[in-house]
Amino acid sequence: MDKQEKRIIILVAVSFFVFFLIYLPHYVNPYPMHVDEWHHIDQALKFRNGDYYLGSSSFELGFHVFLSCISFFANLILNYKFLPAIWGTLSALILFFITYKKTKSFRTGIFAMIFFASIKSNVNLLGLWFFTPLTFAIPFIFLFVYFYTEGVQKQNKKLILISLGIVLFLIPTHSISFLFALPFLITYTLVHYKYLLKEYKFFLIFLIIPIVGIFFYSMLFNIPFQESFLTLIKDLQFKHGWGIYEFKNSPLEIYSIAGYILAMVSFLVLLKPKNMKKSLPYVLWPLFLIVQIAIFRITDISYLSPYQRNVYYLAISLPFLSAIGLQYTIIKLQKITNDKKLKQVIAIGVIMIIFAFTFCSFIDIPRNVKLYKPVNEADYFAIKNLSELPRSKILAPSFVSVAIYPITQKHDIVAGIFQNSNFKKESRAFFKTTNCTKKQETIDKHNVNYIIYGKPINCSYELIYNETHDKSTNYIYKTS
Repeated sequence: MDKQEKRIIILVAVSFFVFFLIYLPHYVNPYPMHVDEWHHIDQALKFRNGDYYLGSSSFELGFHVFLSCISFFANLILNYKFLPAIWGTLSALILFFITYKKTKSFRTGIFAMIFFASIKSNVNLLGLWFFTPLTFAIPFIFLFVYFYTEGVQKQNKKLILISLGIVLFLIPTHSISFLFALPFLITYTLVHYKYLLKEYKFFLIFLIIPIVGIFFYSMLFNIPFQESFLTLIKDLQFKHGWGIYEFKNSPLEIYSIAGYILAMVSFLVLLKPKNMKKSLPYVLWPLFLIVQIAIFRITDISYLSPYQRNVYYLAISLPFLSAIGLQYTIIKLQKITNDKKLKQVIAIGVIMIIFAFTFCSFIDIPRNVKLYKPVNEADYFAIKNLSELPRSKILAPSFVSVAIYPITQKHDIVAGIFQNSNFKKESRAFFKTTNCTKKQETIDKHNVNYIIYGKPINCSYELIYNETHDKSTNYIYKTS
């Protein structure tokens, strides 16, 4: 077996490892695990079925179109569990390609893939374990940063135009996955000011980005183009309370201490003059995000992209650095001996120790990561039963409501997680009260036809479904 064949086997094996690690949380829960996933499935199926409406939910229109295309070939609900792992593996392979191209080291590229797989997820920060516009954008982030910085460094207009094309794709798909990078990309461009001044007419083509962005924004909210600019600037200030789940998560929650230490080692390596030219973008990337995170911690305001997303954008910048730091550490330690076998022992020992510390928290995923199940097996079968009924208005708890249209592809809801806050309050009040008269007022106000709940409702509604699945029970009532 030659060297190339061994490398292919290693790359395939590591790809399977990445896939398995991301898929692991889905093994015990076959349904989408986050309300955002259910929301995007809802929007994708509405797009396919002609029920889609432009508005704030359409900022990720490109992602909804992508999912709607998949829905023609596969059941989104039952196959969604594979999408995070598939896309995460694709992202890891692209990171391998970039790391290998930048360092000329196959081993460093493999290290980058493994560190990338070690990035954890939770319901606030999202991440690799959920398939959302954030994770969908990750490979495109890697690519546009690589092509743009390579293009500027090598003064290659073709590479720069490729990066522009990727950015234009991201604007209607997940625009903040480009906006977060603006500060460090602008800084990097100014470092190469001579090329910028020389080709300033060429760089004017990037004005198409704000034009397309403002046009897309004005189209979504149906406001005049000239008024959209000021409104958009205001909306790019993300204050505390932006997310449904608002926690000031520490960056230490999703990336290992070992990974951080090695990333700092790589800083010492990459800041050397001989390495600075090629590595500057990957040094500026985390530095600028650390500054943005610090600003939010002080002011409770994050500019261009939300705090939660900035924490994750910081995390995905680190595997490249950690991989370089690990490779550098191994090479330095191997210099203590000239014995080839001992060198191999040192390399294997360091790799095993580092990755043991990196993945030790994965032993107990539920305890270390905030995960939840918005929809369980009992909910799925109860909602599936609703599919047999004519299109109606359904009242259910907010978490269950997010799955009603995706599973039935026709029923309307009173209030889900993303609906009007007053409707959500009324929905919560309905299930809390035992007063049947007050319940009826809510039913009449919203023209509710059916109620789905996990407990019996002692009012004069007709019980049409009562089944238990996996120790959970759901009840469906007909109101009239």
